[in-house]
Amino acid sequence: MRFNEVFHEILHTWSWIAGVVFALVVVVLGWAVVFNRAGRRRRPLFRVSQNVRLELGYAAVLAAVAAVLVIVGFGANARVHDGEGNTAEAVPAERIDVTAYRWCWDFRYTSAPIQVTGECRGGEMPTVVVPAGRPVEFALTSHDVIHSFWLPDFAVKRDANPGQVNELRMTFPEQGRWKGRCSEYCGTHHVTMDFWVEVVSPEEYQDYLAGGGTAV
Repeated sequence: MRFNEVFHEILHTWSWIAGVVFALVVVVLGWAVVFNRAGRRRRPLFRVSQNVRLELGYAAVLAAVAAVLVIVGFGANARVHDGEGNTAEAVPAERIDVTAYRWCWDFRYTSAPIQVTGECRGGEMPTVVVPAGRPVEFALTSHDVIHSFWLPDFAVKRDANPGQVNELRMTFPEQGRWKGRCSEYCGTHHVTMDFWVEVVSPEEYQDYLAGGGTAV
């Protein structure tokens, strides 16, 4: 399952829950307004001493809603972190070491002596080439401050922290070219801290590695 599919699934579930809660609140408020305007407020609407069961009911409903949100969220988070995709887990991932710095990106391939970097300004955005249909593991860190590796079209994001390596494993299902960004405000040129992800066929990817990063 692609990351954006997980995101939309969670958004759909949470939207339904939020819609139901909103509708209940509107109904209760509307009833309270009508009850008040009719001049029927002879005493407080709710007294804890006389509505223990009602209060416990509130608590139970809120606990149930919270439990559903937590369970669904943790389940989706586990699927994303496990690198769920269309490729068997037995296939080894292509590992790329990614170092963020003010204000651009450095990509180093572990399966070939290839390093890709740039200035991220004036159109000089680095392009990281990856294979379609095969798992790719990005090992993310930062040279200076906290940055964030963000692929908007795939609804995936992972922080790049100094002195720490965060791993992001994912599979790109089809060939194409997508823009990545830094989503963590990191200073003066944060707005231009972009990069390209070029997804090619496995054969083209092997040619790219064999050519030292110049075949694509």
